[in-house]
Amino acid sequence: METKIRSIGNALGIILPKHITKLLNLNVDEAVELNVEDERLVILRKKQSLKENLLLGIKASEEENIEFAESFDELESETW
Repeated sequence: METKIRSIGNALGIILPKHITKLLNLNVDEAVELNVEDERLVILRKKQSLKENLLLGIKASEEENIEFAESFDELESETW
């Protein structure tokens, strides 16, 4: 996949497509480490503490529960 380097304020940035962030389970404001290996940019998930991992799991669970609850909205018009 090809993307472009963009100007973001006084820095340069790369926008990660949503499908890639989902594949890698990356979240907004998540810390990552950047390394250069053999002229390649390598992005590594920063190792997190147990507490940080638990908080991420709780957040993901809450988001899934909201989506699940919203799916009930279409059931209001059904009669049994």
